[in-house]
Amino acid sequence: MNTLFTPGPILMDAETLAEGGKQAQYFRTPAFSEQMLECMSMLQQVLGASSDDPVIFLTASGTAAMEATVANLFTDKDKLLVIDGGTFGNRFAAICAIHNIPHTVIKLDRSEAFIPNMLDKYENAGYTGFLINVCETSTGQLYPMNIIADFCKRNNICLVADSISSFLCDPFDMNDLNCSAVIISSQKGLALSPGMSYVIVKKDVFDKRVKNTTFKSLYFNFNNYYPEILRGQTHYTPAITIINQLHEKLRRVLCKTVDNYIEHNRMIANYFRNSLHEKTKFQYPSYPLSSCVTPVYCPFDNAKEIVASLRDVYKVFVVPAAGEIASYSFRVAHMSPLISKEDIDSLINLLKQFQ
Repeated sequence: MNTLFTPGPILMDAETLAEGGKQAQYFRTPAFSEQMLECMSMLQQVLGASSDDPVIFLTASGTAAMEATVANLFTDKDKLLVIDGGTFGNRFAAICAIHNIPHTVIKLDRSEAFIPNMLDKYENAGYTGFLINVCETSTGQLYPMNIIADFCKRNNICLVADSISSFLCDPFDMNDLNCSAVIISSQKGLALSPGMSYVIVKKDVFDKRVKNTTFKSLYFNFNNYYPEILRGQTHYTPAITIINQLHEKLRRVLCKTVDNYIEHNRMIANYFRNSLHEKTKFQYPSYPLSSCVTPVYCPFDNAKEIVASLRDVYKVFVVPAAGEIASYSFRVAHMSPLISKEDIDSLINLLKQFQ
């Protein structure tokens, strides 16, 4: 049984593990530059970006990439909308507050579904940016990106999408959504080692906003990265081993196709949810869910006991909830392509003893 049902790090396959075990090469070479340029091109392809859209390679966590993106694209002259439906939506709001960027928060309760008419009162209201987590990892809620993208297009709003958890789990196309910037990380759907994030910014947005940024930072200023990436390098020392993993993995993703990865995750997510409903007394939310993770509601207030017992007795790792729902909820991530129906069956059988 595969035992890592967490939303990052996730189970890595043999090819990725093999790349991670190699000696890191020196990176100021033509060979590494060629590899980086191929990584940039492949990231543009898998995310539906254009070939001239800059890709920023950050040796940093997803949160660092979220902060860097907001700070490079927006200033105190902007006015942003932020969907706060959980931990990571709240993180976007906190970033705006720290950087003194005016913003309005659309706050959702943990069990509350986003409804499109929540946007009605913000039509033609002078907003210039919209920050959203495609999937709010802490609740599993998948937001209706087509509707949000249409709203942003009507209102000439710069749309920034954190696709960190949903990448390779749910459909996403940067050009189709007219998305100004998208953020992903290494340890989620890509199933690489933790430690890198990747930000793609539309070329016109980069020229209009990033190049004119007033954001003061040495390491996180995207203007320092762009000239280097055009020649296949990074301004600072990158996580070389993770880039090697990225290069190898993206080749396989493009060969197998993004749609096949998404379909596998959709199949496993549905299999887990159906099994949970049919074979146990556990429940899950009724709002739209991403294929990357399922919040599980316990029939008794024993979520902490379940998480600890699975970890300590069975070496099976699921994710505890936080805050007011911690007593009755935990999360099961199933975004790794290595997770099978048999793994789900084994997990379901373990859960039965706690109901």
